[in-house]
Amino acid sequence: MKIRVAYSELKSGPGYNNRKAEAEIEIDVVGDVDKAFQKAWEKVRAEVKRQLDDNNDDDDDFPF
Repeated sequence: MKIRVAYSELKSGPGYNNRKAEAEIEIDVVGDVDKAFQKAWEKVRAEVKRQLDDNNDDDDDFPF
């Protein structure tokens, strides 16, 4: 059996500074589906968090 897990998150900053991150994984499950889902869920959430944290360094201040 295959399962696909997807997660996305949108963070709104000051003004119109919106950032979106998303991740998806598809895995083959042979044993316990609940354990496989939990592991996949943790991976996609960690990837989304990593993407949002990486973009955090790009705070551009406009001089106008």
